[in-house]
Amino acid sequence: MSYRIGKNEALSDALGRIAAEEIALALAELRRPNRAQAMHNTRKSLKRLRSLLRSLRVAFPRSFFQQENRRLAAAGRKIAPLRDVHVQLHTLRRLRAATGPTAKKTRQSLRRRQDDYMRKIPALRRAVRQMLSASRQTIASWPMKKATPARLAAGLKRIYKRGRTALKAARRKATPESLHEWRKQAKTLGHGFALIERLSPRKAGARIRHTEQLCQALGDDHDLFLVLQALRREDAAHPARDYRRLSNRIAAKRVRLQKLAFELGKEIFEEKPGAFERRLEGWLGRHPAKK
Repeated sequence: MSYRIGKNEALSDALGRIAAEEIALALAELRRPNRAQAMHNTRKSLKRLRSLLRSLRVAFPRSFFQQENRRLAAAGRKIAPLRDVHVQLHTLRRLRAATGPTAKKTRQSLRRRQDDYMRKIPALRRAVRQMLSASRQTIASWPMKKATPARLAAGLKRIYKRGRTALKAARRKATPESLHEWRKQAKTLGHGFALIERLSPRKAGARIRHTEQLCQALGDDHDLFLVLQALRREDAAHPARDYRRLSNRIAAKRVRLQKLAFELGKEIFEEKPGAFERRLEGWLGRHPAKK
């Protein structure tokens, strides 16, 4: 179906269905012949699954949550390096000034790294498939009956609060690490909004769209930072005249993206967590927890 709770779907049924579908989708992707795209899509399913788990954290026993969260996080980390190299190559291609010797040598270096990761994909597939199979076996024990509207609202409030804290940290010092952490929290919140999109009033659509735009801006900023790191490594080994022009262009683009992100963040996270939770309870209050 989709990563959405249906209007006429019992909450416990919907969340169990979504968890099962995401694992099935990830396992299906791992069997696809296009290895790079399959791994990328698998990683996206893992992120949605972890976001679902975190949305229901208050309904799960602590040990259960930690075990599942660690396993899904470890599976995602196995795939992450391949995604990072792919994104760096794509971002470098989009930079207009990326035509000189530094950019050329950086592309060559990234392609070598990409080839190395591609050779590891069969082993990665086996490892991730084993992790997902273990998670699929435990889905039946997920305490979905405890997933009431109030607990879902409390779980999303927790995610929202973490996003707010990450925004404050990024405002104090906009380092690549603080911005990346804020992006991760915003992405999780975006998945939470996706879950309840069909249950929320139409006016909530603006906040959902702004969250998507925020994640895109922060994601583009992080991708540019990764490219800049690769360029710096190449310039340190083989200095060339085009490096400064490239780094200045990247810096200017990052300034614009971060400005947009902070503007969006102000709109998304201005509400106090308590008020945010009460708003969610109003949206979810009439939805059945179970049939």
